[in-house]
Amino acid sequence: RRMTKRGTLAYYLAAWVIGCFVISVLAWIWAPQDSPLPGPARLLILYFLSLAYGAMDILIFAFLLRRVMRLWGTHNIALWMLAGAILGAALVRLLLWSGDALTGMTPLSGRGALSYLLLAFWTAPNALRLAGIWQAPIGGALAAAVLCLVDRAFNRPEEETGAKPSPANT
Repeated sequence: RRMTKRGTLAYYLAAWVIGCFVISVLAWIWAPQDSPLPGPARLLILYFLSLAYGAMDILIFAFLLRRVMRLWGTHNIALWMLAGAILGAALVRLLLWSGDALTGMTPLSGRGALSYLLLAFWTAPNALRLAGIWQAPIGGALAAAVLCLVDRAFNRPEEETGAKPSPANT
């Protein structure tokens, strides 16, 4: 009940679906056009892979963004976009750095649980490294704009939620 009342489910679902789509479109636009597949097919493949491999990363991004913006106590879309751009770039850099450090210590040739966990976290940032890491702040800002609107829709200020019912509703 709490996940739907406060918009948590909608917020994280929007983060996953919209955030991965934004990154997929950016990668699709600037990807080399030497593929034998037509453009829409490449976009759908990129989006599917982004949904599969970027889920953990985008959910961490959404969680951190929501916490920061709750501390600031604002639904100003420009501030959300600025925070999303900074957080998107920082999170991708941190995941790349930690992934590079851990893969240097851990053999990923095995099929153990650690290998799959690392794959879940570092595949999407590594794909961004190849496609252009500059896409992380743009994708973070655009995803944050949508997340701001979702969070605003479910978390209205107290004066709006505590308003008296209109005579037509009584």
